[in-house]
Amino acid sequence: MGMKPGKGREDAKLEGLVRSETWIIFWGMRIARVFCLGLLVVPAWATAPQDEPVVKVVEKVRPAVVNIYTERIVEQQVVDPIDAYMNQFFGGGMARGNRILQTPVRNLGSGLIIRPDGYIVTNQHVASRADKLKIRVTLANGKDYEAKLLRDDDLQDLALIKVESTEPLPYLSLDKLSPNLLGQTVLVLGNPVGYESSVSAGILSAKDRTLTIGDLTMDGLLQTDAAINPGNSGGPLVDSEGDLVGLSSAKMSVAQNLPVESIGFAIPAERVKRFVEDAVAIVEGKKSPPPERSAAVVLKEKFGLELKDVTPEESVQAGYGGRQGLLVLNVQKGSPAEAAAIQKGMLVVGLGSVPCRSLEELPRSVRQLKGGEDVRVSILGATKQGNFIALRSGAVVLKAR
Repeated sequence: MGMKPGKGREDAKLEGLVRSETWIIFWGMRIARVFCLGLLVVPAWATAPQDEPVVKVVEKVRPAVVNIYTERIVEQQVVDPIDAYMNQFFGGGMARGNRILQTPVRNLGSGLIIRPDGYIVTNQHVASRADKLKIRVTLANGKDYEAKLLRDDDLQDLALIKVESTEPLPYLSLDKLSPNLLGQTVLVLGNPVGYESSVSAGILSAKDRTLTIGDLTMDGLLQTDAAINPGNSGGPLVDSEGDLVGLSSAKMSVAQNLPVESIGFAIPAERVKRFVEDAVAIVEGKKSPPPERSAAVVLKEKFGLELKDVTPEESVQAGYGGRQGLLVLNVQKGSPAEAAAIQKGMLVVGLGSVPCRSLEELPRSVRQLKGGEDVRVSILGATKQGNFIALRSGAVVLKAR
């Protein structure tokens, strides 16, 4: 069958038009896609740095964050080696006397102004109580003040200090606190390793963490991956609205002999607020301070042990040859101590793995004892046998009542 002369040219034109329309659609879709992506990116570009939420929070909170510098003088008695020689050959009359060596110990930390009249909350380990303690506070504007320690709580690791100023100071109110939601953005402000007014960011990683530092165990702590370093302690952890999340307290740097990053801890804001309210009320005379629960009181309550410090002379007289420890004055009837056969006159030389030298030096963990907890108590007993004194040592496990 024959084809009409113009048919081939018409088909070629039609095919060319189809191809042209296909390319137009293809490139049109690509251009539209790029345009749409551009629209998605524009809002981020449209936010000026000064309008970013984090910048606003820093502007709000930073003036209330202070740098804390403490210095205490530690006195140590140093025995003159010449005195030892004189005592050995000529008696004590030739001795010139021991020297007192004074060594300054300096610490860095951070704090948060919580009232315009100069009240500042920080960590107890930053503003620790000590003889001849000096506390200097520097504000974000560079002004320097001398601060006074008013109240502290070593079990909560919180302290209240105060500076005197002729004008109201910038502060962060504790009336509104952060809801502390897992995953929320948090900012850490403070004085890490002396770098004043530093800011780091992260999230709230976890709640209700337990941390043991030395002889102190703290529970109910917050965990964050925001950078917390030495010097940040006592500074605020705030949320994206500038409300207090907690107070920076510690960081974990090693676990199971391996380096650890991005694990920091903070004391929850609710606990900080309760401490501040009680401490201010006590300082201003609106509330009586709670009775001091010393380690001696706790040991009597939990184990039925009445103990006293022993001098070297008393230790010798009791047959312990000058050994240090705590002398058992009395054992309550029906107590865990009586059940373990601890008797009056024995010498308690250790609690757990900690040696006992004096009641004042007992670990803080003693005051944290709860009913049902077990404690290993190391003891010495002295028994006179003729002209000799026999010493016997042992250890018993007491369950706190």
